[in-house]
Amino acid sequence: MVKIERKKIAKYSFVLPVIIILFAITIFPLLYSLIISFFNLRLISIGGPVFAGINNYVEIIFRDERFWGSLYNTFSIAIPALVMEGLIGLLFALLLNTEIKGRKIITVLLILPVMIPPITTGLIWRMLYHEKYGAINGFLHLVGVNTMYTWLSTPGLAKFAVVLTDVWQWTPFVMMVLLAGLQSIPSEAYEAAKVDGAGPIQTFIYITLPLLKFSVLVVILLRLIDLVKLFDIIFVLTRGGPGGTTETISIYTYLVSFRAFRMGYGAALSYLLLVITIAFSMVFIKVIRGGVRR
Repeated sequence: MVKIERKKIAKYSFVLPVIIILFAITIFPLLYSLIISFFNLRLISIGGPVFAGINNYVEIIFRDERFWGSLYNTFSIAIPALVMEGLIGLLFALLLNTEIKGRKIITVLLILPVMIPPITTGLIWRMLYHEKYGAINGFLHLVGVNTMYTWLSTPGLAKFAVVLTDVWQWTPFVMMVLLAGLQSIPSEAYEAAKVDGAGPIQTFIYITLPLLKFSVLVVILLRLIDLVKLFDIIFVLTRGGPGGTTETISIYTYLVSFRAFRMGYGAALSYLLLVITIAFSMVFIKVIRGGVRR
């Protein structure tokens, strides 16, 4: 009995540090932020926190126009980025699924952007977008375009710059997921289509796309979740400007919490973002399950 008890204690002693760390860095912050979202809590205030109930959530949904503007900005950045990453990633995946020379080297080179931290990516592209010394305007000047574009201080261009930066970094991830899906398609399906006289376009439409549907839905789900909470690239490039055109929900939450010091309101914003993310995730999971059953 003593040996059995010692074995149990030894097992729990190995697991306990992990549980403590997980509680400290995940569970406790989640619970604490949920609690303070019901309080009017400011970091710089004379009095203590005042219980506000659901007033923070009511104010966000019904009276905060800036929240709805940031929600629009979030999806006006997320949707174009998702479409471009999906199309370009699929194109590269189809290319790498063929027998081309130097395929391994090309694959390694294409994966490199994913290996770079987002903050570093933002700094790199911030230099590329520089009005006077940036490589993008320099290249345009070489090809005959003499206009010096202010990429990060013009509303329309700034949003496009954020989308382009995210596409550059995360298209390789989409490519690798779709490439894995392409390589899992049995060759017998293509051989049967070839025997039936199907051309490349017909093979792609009636064999490749249906069998790749699960991989496509998974990568859309993963990228959409990441794009909805996009923060680091925007923070480095534009900090939500110019004029709030790139101010997403994550950026707005940061400004409310750590610039205006409204911690309770910021916590409520973060939980609304969590609800939005969960809602989209549930819809896509249902779609994925339906696709698998079919």
